[in-house]
Amino acid sequence: MANNNTEKTTEKLVSVFIPKQSRNDTERFIAVNGERILVQTGRTVEVPERFAEVIRNSEKMAAISAEYIDANISL
Repeated sequence: MANNNTEKTTEKLVSVFIPKQSRNDTERFIAVNGERILVQTGRTVEVPERFAEVIRNSEKMAAISAEYIDANISL
C-alpha cells in the first residue's frame, strides 16, 4: 500500500490566478475529495494540479452562466 503523504508531495504544482471580486476578497476555499486548501486571490500562486483543475472548471462554468444570463436577460 502506498503512503498517502508521499503521493501528495510528488504531485505537480500548477500556477493559477484567481482575480479578486471585491476589496475584502482575499482567499478562496477549494476542496477536492475531502482535502481542502485556501488559495490567495489577486496574485499568481502554485497549487497542486487537482486543485488547479477545480479552479479552471469553476472559471469555465462562471463564463457559461454569464453568457446564459446575458442571452436571456431581456426575456
